[in-house]
Amino acid sequence: MINKKNISLLVLITTGVAIVLVLIGIFAVGKINKQVAENKASQSQSISISQKQSTHHQSSAQHHSSNSKSSSSESSKQTSEKERLTDFLTDFSTVKLDNESIDNRAKLLKNSMTEAAYQTNYIEQDSNELKTLLSKYEKTKQIDTSNSTQLVAKKYLESNLYLNANVSGQYYVELYYTATPIYETKGYTMEAKYNITVIDNKINSLELISQQAVSK
Repeated sequence: MINKKNISLLVLITTGVAIVLVLIGIFAVGKINKQVAENKASQSQSISISQKQSTHHQSSAQHHSSNSKSSSSESSKQTSEKERLTDFLTDFSTVKLDNESIDNRAKLLKNSMTEAAYQTNYIEQDSNELKTLLSKYEKTKQIDTSNSTQLVAKKYLESNLYLNANVSGQYYVELYYTATPIYETKGYTMEAKYNITVIDNKINSLELISQQAVSK
């Protein structure tokens, strides 16, 4: 005959074991979930840090690129100014004694200079006066030495340009050219020093500092 007391005890033990197993299972699941959550948080933080670093690198790269472009642009501007100034000096210090060349020189200088600079330096007036003197010389072979404009052919040799770091677009210029009076076959070298200001790639001011014949 089955002992009811033993059966009750067995049921009680079985129930207790089942409860313990359930609790252990719940604890284990909770621990696993916690670990998963921590792993996700860690991954999220890692991704966030990685994204921040990437953003920082991109920002740094963009900043560096911007600085490089700015520096390159400034350098390009100075190169352009110097090229424009050299072209102007070549035209300015080259004078051929024929009407077509005189007119062409005046046009080139007008395109290279601001209107104020063109007028202030009497480019058109000097060109017209030079043509008048040339016409008179061709007819009479006489030279008016009292006139400030002389029949002298000129040819550009070279120039040294020094940018003023304190004044935008201002250059100190050493200009060398040959000068040959119409009645001579051999010329001499001239050195002229100027302060020249360039604005928007046009000659805005032209100040003669000194001028003299040199051995070169």
